[in-house]
Amino acid sequence: MSRVTAIVVAVAAGIATASPVAHACGDKFMMAGRGPRFQKVYASVYPGQVLIYATPSSDRRAAIRNPQLHKMLRQAGHTVTVVEAWPQLEQEMKRQAVDVLLADVSESARLAPVMPSLRGRPEAMYVAVSKNSVPPSVVCRLKGSDDGRKYLEEIETVMKARTKQSRVSQSGSGARP
Repeated sequence: MSRVTAIVVAVAAGIATASPVAHACGDKFMMAGRGPRFQKVYASVYPGQVLIYATPSSDRRAAIRNPQLHKMLRQAGHTVTVVEAWPQLEQEMKRQAVDVLLADVSESARLAPVMPSLRGRPEAMYVAVSKNSVPPSVVCRLKGSDDGRKYLEEIETVMKARTKQSRVSQSGSGARP
């Protein structure tokens, strides 16, 4: 009996050392390069309507002109519309309520007077390619060199604030007994 036990133990040990490592549930995703990519898993908690005003004259290095950014925003759950001319921008703003408008900082002077009267009162997020191009009166939270995650984070912050503000205004306008 001890001889049979010794053979069984030897065979089991041989099989255990010769076979590949058995991973527990989810452990295989912890190995380098085997997990899902951030872009494929990230879903916005507060998806919104994003309008990108990327004029042909805006800097080629600016991320707002990058189709990969547009794709990333769509994958996160945002509805993205890209326009390249002022008449198209005006038409889109009349056609749909927009939550966030991404534009080059060079367009801030042209957009600022129009923004308060637009449908949906979008939040303008200006993108600066260099610090020298930012007028002192304009707040730029994004740079042309920022990666897509930074854009997603900033848009998510804006959408969260808009959602909170919307809830407060709806609760304040409710009928009182």
